[in-house]
Amino acid sequence: MEQRAKDLMAMGDRLFNAKSSQDALNQEIAEYFRPERADFTGDIEMGEEFASNLVDPFPAMVCRELSDQIGSMVRPSDRQWFKHTVEGKDVARHDGAKEYLEYMTEVSRAVLYSRDSGFRRAANEVEKDWSAFGMGWMQVSYSADRSNLMYRSHHLKNCAGEEGPDGQVDHVHRKCDMTARSMLHQFRDESKFPQAVKDALKEKDDKKTFKVQHCFVPLTKYEPGRKFPKWAKWADVYVTEDGAILQELPSATFDYIAPRWQTVSGKFYPFSPATIIALPQARMLQRMMGTIIEAGEKQVDPPLVAAADVIMGPVDITSGSITYIDSEYDERLGAGLRPLDLGKNVNLGERLVMDQRDLLSQAFFINKLAPLSNRDKEVTAYEASQLVQEYIRTALPLFEPIEDEWTGRVLDLTTEKIMRNGGFGQIDANGVPLNMPDELLGREIKYEFNNSLKEARDRQIITGYSESSQLIAAAAEMDPGVVSDVNTRDMFRDAFSVVPGGRSDWLHPKEVADKARQAQQEAAQQQQMMQQVQQGAQVATDVGNAAQALGALNG
Repeated sequence: MEQRAKDLMAMGDRLFNAKSSQDALNQEIAEYFRPERADFTGDIEMGEEFASNLVDPFPAMVCRELSDQIGSMVRPSDRQWFKHTVEGKDVARHDGAKEYLEYMTEVSRAVLYSRDSGFRRAANEVEKDWSAFGMGWMQVSYSADRSNLMYRSHHLKNCAGEEGPDGQVDHVHRKCDMTARSMLHQFRDESKFPQAVKDALKEKDDKKTFKVQHCFVPLTKYEPGRKFPKWAKWADVYVTEDGAILQELPSATFDYIAPRWQTVSGKFYPFSPATIIALPQARMLQRMMGTIIEAGEKQVDPPLVAAADVIMGPVDITSGSITYIDSEYDERLGAGLRPLDLGKNVNLGERLVMDQRDLLSQAFFINKLAPLSNRDKEVTAYEASQLVQEYIRTALPLFEPIEDEWTGRVLDLTTEKIMRNGGFGQIDANGVPLNMPDELLGREIKYEFNNSLKEARDRQIITGYSESSQLIAAAAEMDPGVVSDVNTRDMFRDAFSVVPGGRSDWLHPKEVADKARQAQQEAAQQQQMMQQVQQGAQVATDVGNAAQALGALNG
């Protein structure tokens, strides 16, 4: 075994050993909230009923609801949920820069939602893991012919990582089982394979799998076997458990996205603030439901008490059956066979269960994330503004980490990999597209998200515009000159640009609007001059007519 392979395996062992207690916690969480992932400490066999431990499925349902809410919030399917932008309105409004940013948005969206990218499936899996465990793993890599990007989610138990000096995830080891044929398809060079893999290829055995680790290691921690280019920051290495290095490539990007929800200071692995406080309630709910079901069974089919030596033969309580008792038994001493009335007050248990379910809904933010459009109560403008502010305060703690840790990082990595592959245009030696406008050179590309939180913020702008307009109108009645104190044009343009259902191309660029406004002012001035000339001519005519009339009178 080469020393580099030994070093990699030692790194991997250290990282996986450090997360064994985390896997144990995740196993218990999965059993209640995400049973399809309940294989952290064991395996789920094909066809196994992996949710059979649940008496009440409500914990798993609220966890699923939260992940669905997250997906619909940050990646709404009814709109373009992101667009590329930069800091500074002047740059973003520049025609050339704006067109190029729109072009980048179109290319990125085409890559994300292409048929073979796998983004939708991987994003749904990561969001489910985020909701239950507070973390997910997604790998973004080029396709074999580098014509597209591939997005793949991975099980948390198979991935172990750590932070770099900047506090960001920059090192990961991922365990995977590969068949000999899949190894040949991915790595091509059969000479690097262990003998067992070569034998499986000769025998065309597609059932036997081999344990492989994918190691994405910063070059500050790993010395590759050959000299890497200057732009390389990571080593992309695949190694077998036998110590055979199957692949060792340079990478300028860290190709794993590991969104983390909430962390404890000094700890790498996060937790879900929803499940961590709901776990005791989930345990209690299962016991309560089991008790209620048992009580209901006792009420419908109660246990029986029989007097000793009275029942003649077995007790048969089926419909139309007969159970014989001793004819000499005196029933004044009590019934020879009677039911026990044990299933009392089942309604109390049901109320307690509903209370537990309500607490679970609150723990998973279900009662906080209802879209504002679903409010069926008619409210005043002031009440609407208060509802919007309340929604923003409630949703912001959830939106901010998702946009920062999840969707923002997906778009960052997607944009960088597309750019480095020439997807936005031919690049120079520094990896910058040659067709990028000068206004964008050296500026950080950012993203503007179009989701329910932005919609709530936009409503605040529209409400502010409406209230400001009323205030200006009231002030103008007392002092018309006060209108000049307000930039009404920018106020209108900002409010109009966020009208729900509106389109950005309905609003002319400011330069075009300025020219149209100037043309209107010039036309108005010309009209005024024409009116003045006409008035002057009319005055001259009137004066001439008056002079003639006066001359006629004097004559």
